[in-house]
Amino acid sequence: MAEPALKRLSFLSCELRKEENEGVRLKKAVGFDQKLQLHQLDHIAREFSRVENRQQLYDLVDQNLMADIAGAKARLNARTILFKIWVLVDNENVELRDRGLQLFANASREERLLLHWGMKLLAYPFFRDVADQVGRLFQLHGEFSSLQLSRKIFALYGERRRVSVSMGAVLGTFKHLEVISEQKKLYVNAEKIPIHQLEFKLWLIEIMLKATEKSAIELKQIATEPCLFPFNLDITESELRNSRLQVTRQGIDMVMVVLR
Repeated sequence: MAEPALKRLSFLSCELRKEENEGVRLKKAVGFDQKLQLHQLDHIAREFSRVENRQQLYDLVDQNLMADIAGAKARLNARTILFKIWVLVDNENVELRDRGLQLFANASREERLLLHWGMKLLAYPFFRDVADQVGRLFQLHGEFSSLQLSRKIFALYGERRRVSVSMGAVLGTFKHLEVISEQKKLYVNAEKIPIHQLEFKLWLIEIMLKATEKSAIELKQIATEPCLFPFNLDITESELRNSRLQVTRQGIDMVMVVLR
């Protein structure tokens, strides 16, 4: 085959692969299209263990949302998100969810926020990716603009209206939860939330490993994990003993935390 023809085929092949990759990226699920407030998340977590059936919970959640959301379609969207976070979880995450609900019963406001954050990371990869990129921007610059974040998220999900709407919903949720604030068109990190209770630390680390699809993480990297940017999550090797997480040593000073 002549060299020009080979070059044309090579070019077409590259273009086809590019289009396929674009297609895969554009098909990535988004789903998180309604901003949530802490009391809405608290309500479904609290009522979930009290109701007798799912329809009763649907009605209670819808009634509770009416105080904040007038439109039926917007309420349906919010209810769908809330149910995916706490109720309609994947089978492999039911045990983690149930432990989270047990912790919720006597949790402080900050601890409840941690529990909701963890369940959102598990339920919505889009939420996790936005949190991850926000955490990275804070680590690099201490602040970020909507434009900076948009570039990062569009690179992952494609530049489309649904992505923009969902990114706005996640940022709105961050603001409602008071983990970021807006100053002169820039977003800044709120004061990090200290986590003192060991059972909450261990639960969140396990959640983070599953949500980020990591089988292990270096112990000293846990405190700087970007998707956990709202929290001050200091944990020692001794605190990890006799937990559901396994600690292994690699070399002289590298301590790895592994999902069992």
